[in-house]
Amino acid sequence: MDNHTNFQSIVLMGKIASGKGTQAHRILNHFGGSLYSNGDKVREASQLPTSFGRKMKEIYEAGQLAPEWVASYWMAHALTTQFVDSRIVFEGVAKKPNEAQLFHEIHELLDRPYRVFNLIIPDDVVRIRSRARQRDTVDGEAAIERRLEAYHTYTERSIDFFRAKGKLIDINGEASQDEVTEQIFTHLSA
Repeated sequence: MDNHTNFQSIVLMGKIASGKGTQAHRILNHFGGSLYSNGDKVREASQLPTSFGRKMKEIYEAGQLAPEWVASYWMAHALTTQFVDSRIVFEGVAKKPNEAQLFHEIHELLDRPYRVFNLIIPDDVVRIRSRARQRDTVDGEAAIERRLEAYHTYTERSIDFFRAKGKLIDINGEASQDEVTEQIFTHLSA
């Protein structure tokens, strides 16, 4: 990869079906690095034949957010142990305000530059896209509504936190995938 960005951590935030996963892979293909997704971690954990695995499966299938301590532990472990000196593209982290605060504090401590992209789409578009993809139980009607409620209750506050820190860029998630990618790459290359 000879494409350059100064950001060691790149975060994609937004509602369910806003295009975070698609853009994460495009960033990785262009700038390199490793993907970190709390959603992937929850799905992996839900396959474990343990009480923790069963609980993660219940949480996932209900469309709920992972407990804050779990999400924070996984994210902190990735930053301080797994990917210390490499670029990480984060998809689905810091969804609750305390997680956002911890994410910022770790980056400040490690002098690790980061940028957050908020892919904005209306709730009606979330419902349409989720029904169209029908990936699994999280794309069911009840789970979609719970995930939207969690977004409005928690994640909007995390987004406001990152905006106040000057780390957040809002992106129109209704634009074409290529247009969204172009906007993100422009901000990462600047």
